[in-house]
Amino acid sequence: MLRRKKTTNKKVRNAVSKVYKGIKFRSKLELFTYKKLEEAGIKSLYEERKFVLMEGFRFEQDSIEPSNKRATKGEYINNADKVRDITYTPDFVDPNGKWIIEVKGFANDVFPLKWKLFKNYLQKLGDPPVLYLPKNQKQVLETIELINQLGSK
Repeated sequence: MLRRKKTTNKKVRNAVSKVYKGIKFRSKLELFTYKKLEEAGIKSLYEERKFVLMEGFRFEQDSIEPSNKRATKGEYINNADKVRDITYTPDFVDPNGKWIIEVKGFANDVFPLKWKLFKNYLQKLGDPPVLYLPKNQKQVLETIELINQLGSK
């Protein structure tokens, strides 16, 4: 029997990417969320808003580290370079700024730290949006009910 290869997302554990209305979703749960928001008449932005949690900087001191570059992989180098921004792009954002949904079936190792940094970032802005972190379809449906109670259509 011939089996079709599933298109998997390397960054999200056990996730299967799906395309719907020309939008590539990273998981079936994200697509489910999008459709349910759409059915409820709730406007949202999908992965359109990027937050800079920490500005990048140039590290001026020596930093002796193994190289990640193919030609010198594993060799010690002086990595006194620019450190990139730490950014976070939530899955769904209310265009009016009242709520944010991060759909997370299985979290990777980095997510808990970025989520804490994101919450801290929003807290410092003042009047942060309501955050929702559904991990399954039932919680997505509950999230949509809660958003409807906010009156954010």
